[in-house]
Amino acid sequence: MSKEKIAIIGAGPVGLEIALYALQLGYDVNVFEQGEVGANILRWGHVSLFSPWEMNHTPLGVRLLKEIHPGWHEPSADAIQTGIEYVRTYLQPLAQLPQLRDSLHTNIKVVSIGRSRIMKGDLIGDIKRTSFPFKLLARDHEGRETYASADIVIDASGVYHNPNWLGGGGIPALGEAASQPYIDYHLCDLYGKDRARFAGKKTLLIGAGYSAATTVSDFRNLIREEPDTSLIWVIRDDRKAPIPAIEDDPLPNRKKLTGHANSVATGNISGIEYRNNITVAAVAYDASNDRFTVQLDRNGQTEEIIVDRVIANVGYGPDNSLYRELQVHECYASRGPMKLSAALLGASGSTDCLTQGSMGAETLRNPEPNFYLMGNKSYGRNPTFLMRTGFSQIVEVFSLIAGNEKLNLFESKERAAAQ
Repeated sequence: MSKEKIAIIGAGPVGLEIALYALQLGYDVNVFEQGEVGANILRWGHVSLFSPWEMNHTPLGVRLLKEIHPGWHEPSADAIQTGIEYVRTYLQPLAQLPQLRDSLHTNIKVVSIGRSRIMKGDLIGDIKRTSFPFKLLARDHEGRETYASADIVIDASGVYHNPNWLGGGGIPALGEAASQPYIDYHLCDLYGKDRARFAGKKTLLIGAGYSAATTVSDFRNLIREEPDTSLIWVIRDDRKAPIPAIEDDPLPNRKKLTGHANSVATGNISGIEYRNNITVAAVAYDASNDRFTVQLDRNGQTEEIIVDRVIANVGYGPDNSLYRELQVHECYASRGPMKLSAALLGASGSTDCLTQGSMGAETLRNPEPNFYLMGNKSYGRNPTFLMRTGFSQIVEVFSLIAGNEKLNLFESKERAAAQ
């Protein structure tokens, strides 16, 4: 049993499961979450997950819930939940477990991580850095700041709170920074709280991933009910079908969504105009009439359009400002940790997250000893992350921390031995 102090950033599915795992092993654990439990998921909570329940939990989490909360009922293995359902039926009950609730600090944002008394450039790649505890600067919602210390830091804060810029080349379009507060960078709830903002309006959508596909599918239904609504959908590639289809896709919801979105792009759907090979050169929001003037660029030919709303479903990336004072080796393409990014790049080449398994414990090591990036953030801008991948990372990281490659609390024999 160890009493080393572990600081975990993020109380999403991976962060909470990390905390439970560490607490079972006897570590002194503190979890810092800048919002509420599952905050990133709740932001798209109206949307259904692609993956079924059996892929979205660990045996340890379920076992503890059944032992401590007899009234808790596990969903069926093939249940497809919305984000809100998943948070309410699993993450919130996990957070209330007596083992965990006193270690959880919500509405506290970690804004910077360093080490006491040494700088980033000191003791480069040297295990002696562990002699100097981590120092975390934390800030609450009222701006009050405090320091926390830890022997081990795990950043599982995700990426959904850190959207990419919509401009060509991944940098801001002209005027985007000033217009940012009025642009929607996340999934909008067109059937619920956001309906009135888009019904009867003209919207520009930028993006060619599953988030954009979800938005297009929702707009298709909204336009049927509100015929005055319209959408211009642009992507930067020249694909006629914007969402690459996965052959024999084993996830029915993903297959269905891909088909719906591509049918919009390749068909003549009333109220929706699809344009490929387009980038956004400039965007300006006019508060006096609540509209945007947007300059589109296609191979150097520009066009100015006026729209009521702009949705930028252009992906998300890691906020690496947290650990800028630590020795983290980042991939120059994905901005994830270099070893893991290289392993993902050298994998089979499939873009299907279901075909990518664990990359091994060693890929999670950083030059900064006892600092780990886990969960979606560990994949950087690579979009193929699955929750079950994050759960596998828990076993791998704690085999490194404990120095026991056979340690696995998710296997019943190892659980019993640990207890």
